[in-house]
Amino acid sequence: MTRLSPSPRKDASLLIACVLLGLAACKDKEITTYRIPKDADGAAEAPAAAQEPAAASPAEPPAAAPEVHWSAPAAWQQQPASGMRQASFTVPGSGGANADVSVVSFPGAGGDDLANINRWRGQVSLAALSAGELPSQIREMKTEAGTFVVADFAGTAGEKGPTRILGAWLRQPERVWFFKIMGPSDLVEAQKDAFDAFLRSISLEGTAGGARASVANTNDLPQAAPAPKMPSVPAKAPPLPMAFQSERGASLVWTAPDDWKVQTGNAMRKGSYSVGNGAEVAITAFPGDVGGALANINRWREQAGLDPVDEAGLAKVTTSFDSNGLHFLVLDATAGPRPIVAVIVPWGGGTWFFKLQGAAEGVTPAKPAFLSFLRTVKTP
Repeated sequence: MTRLSPSPRKDASLLIACVLLGLAACKDKEITTYRIPKDADGAAEAPAAAQEPAAASPAEPPAAAPEVHWSAPAAWQQQPASGMRQASFTVPGSGGANADVSVVSFPGAGGDDLANINRWRGQVSLAALSAGELPSQIREMKTEAGTFVVADFAGTAGEKGPTRILGAWLRQPERVWFFKIMGPSDLVEAQKDAFDAFLRSISLEGTAGGARASVANTNDLPQAAPAPKMPSVPAKAPPLPMAFQSERGASLVWTAPDDWKVQTGNAMRKGSYSVGNGAEVAITAFPGDVGGALANINRWREQAGLDPVDEAGLAKVTTSFDSNGLHFLVLDATAGPRPIVAVIVPWGGGTWFFKLQGAAEGVTPAKPAFLSFLRTVKTP
């Protein structure tokens, strides 16, 4: 029976799924302005996806998000924010078709441009771009809020036929915002001017316009495209428990297999290992329940190329076990074209994620060692 230990809902740093409740819907006005306020303590929400500082506590709040304002086109129908989203809209089309608009914000760098566009390309079954191909596939838009990186491409999404993504990201010193419209290709194409106008209407309090951070590739979650083959590094994981201790609190500890190669820590990861043949293990943690089990399981299934499940189907696609006083909820999505084994562990007022991902020839042989590795994870 699938079970998740309860996580406190008092964590001021988590606004997921409630941040827009109480905001007026844009049904009668041509243009409506929305505002996402800070909470009483000035802390921001934790992401339901994105990954990774190498020395951060699960209960450590990320940098406070600024207040955000925008004007949404009248045709965009506001939906309740849920999961990892700060805002959500539906754009209706002909014949019952519709496109989805999402607004998401994560603390940290949010991945480099190549990682972000390849993540989205994977969602519409397009091959990943190389660094040399990237400049021709993105454009910059300078606004009062800063410089947006904008991407526009069409592919397919399962059996849905031609599907288009029009997306943009905006970086701040300690936070990144993602704006994306995804749906039938012709419908999204018709929204290009409205999407640009939406981006130009965005204002973020307390930010300096035009700034773009120079960041390393964090391979951020959610990641639909197969992970690139990891470079070989000389360091090996030590045989002793690996602990990531922050100034604000303790961390889970674990013992990694000797043949796992430690990767350089990046923006949001607690731990990162290359396990060979293009596969890697990523360890992250965030405050609160990070959207809940179902939202995260379906996010990973999407990344793996599998269909989502409902609450009733959650137990059919997951297994669970208890070890060292911790509860582990495991998704084995190795049947998908982009195999993933991902694990949720509630602990210390937050949620920890352990994820094996990458090329099938790396993930499949590494799975037994990964599952054994989970049983080494324990509290300090």
